[in-house]
Amino acid sequence: MKPVPLLLAALLAALALPATAADDEPTETPTKAKKTRPSKARESGPRLKLERVKVEVGDFLDAGAPSGSHYGHLTASVNWQPTRAWELQASARIDGYDQSDPRADRLRADTGETFVRYRGEGLRVTLGAQNILWGRTDEIPPIDRLSRVDANRLNLDPLAERRRAVGALRLEKTLDDYKLDVVWVPVFQPAELPRWENVWHPVDRRRGRILGVDPALLPPALVQNATFGEDKHGAGGGGVRLTRSGAGFDWGVSLQRARQSTPYYRFNRFAPGLPTFTAVHPMATVAGLEGEFQWKGATFRLEAARTSDAPVTTTTFDYRLVPATDVVAGVEFFPGDRDTRITFQLASHHLSTPEPILERKTFHAATVDVEHPFAQDRWRLNLRALVGLNHRDNYVSPRLTYRGFEPHEFYIAGHFFGGDEGGIGGFHRDHDLVVIGWQVRY
Repeated sequence: MKPVPLLLAALLAALALPATAADDEPTETPTKAKKTRPSKARESGPRLKLERVKVEVGDFLDAGAPSGSHYGHLTASVNWQPTRAWELQASARIDGYDQSDPRADRLRADTGETFVRYRGEGLRVTLGAQNILWGRTDEIPPIDRLSRVDANRLNLDPLAERRRAVGALRLEKTLDDYKLDVVWVPVFQPAELPRWENVWHPVDRRRGRILGVDPALLPPALVQNATFGEDKHGAGGGGVRLTRSGAGFDWGVSLQRARQSTPYYRFNRFAPGLPTFTAVHPMATVAGLEGEFQWKGATFRLEAARTSDAPVTTTTFDYRLVPATDVVAGVEFFPGDRDTRITFQLASHHLSTPEPILERKTFHAATVDVEHPFAQDRWRLNLRALVGLNHRDNYVSPRLTYRGFEPHEFYIAGHFFGGDEGGIGGFHRDHDLVVIGWQVRY
């Protein structure tokens, strides 16, 4: 049985499960008011909860792409708080991906947030799989280095849905306006990637291309005939983050020693006994700075990170680790009748090396996220976009959602790509996609 029909059967069975109230603890999300949820009273006894169900059917617009791209998702959990101080949770998710090619299709189960948690006076200690998403900015927060990336659907979903739970020990201590967040990830877990034949994989072996590298600099024949391995052993690292809020200007500093979740494909120069490329996840020290304040009804955010060891490849195919600097500055405001929300950001990424490399040394971009509710909030129009400023690199995603049967949502959306070969827009410019879907969150 193909993944999507099997998943649909699971979804129909799951709809018979009783829905319960939302968590009494907010999930890990960027510190924005629009994404927070009110707390609920604690309930006694274990609670079975169907958290989220989603079914989406899509069709590519380009002739060279697969005939379709379909997706199904289900997350369920059991939560128990035997006392006010202790909480136990087990969560699981199942995802099905279908692109009308058995080599690209996948039905996959994974652990969701599964942990043991202790709460004390201003203290929270969590051990187990949990969502960790540091940062204040949308789409590309520079200090988000301890989370586990879900790249199965590239960037088709919002940032929070592109992250998976990661096994970690976490201590959160709050004292007045200050919060100390300490995280240790003892075992490294790489990003979740689709199958090689899936069009959203960062390596296109059919065309001989690797995402982020211009094919004029890396011969397609080398990639098409290559072998691939992965080095994912060792610890994931850890970090500490100190934030202060409530004084008019919220700020934070962080220091991490962590491995990047997404792979970098290192060329091994045809070394005997090694694959042509090895997916590596180098350990790096990341110093982060963040700030947020409100002025005239708008919220301004700034986030910056300095990374000690970012992987690059020179034009002579030598592997290097070089310093990198990332800065994102943005504003969120509500023009007109204040029902419409607009988030605008400027982002900059720079690799510090005098050598010519296969990747872009410097990339500037602007991101836009617009949300406009109308017809008494029964309908919502969204627009997400990324535009390269010094390189041509475009991604635009409009979306129309009907919310008249809450908590159910029905939507139609488009994902359109364009740009130079060295960026995400150019890599996927033949993968324009239109989808219709249904999802429900309990």
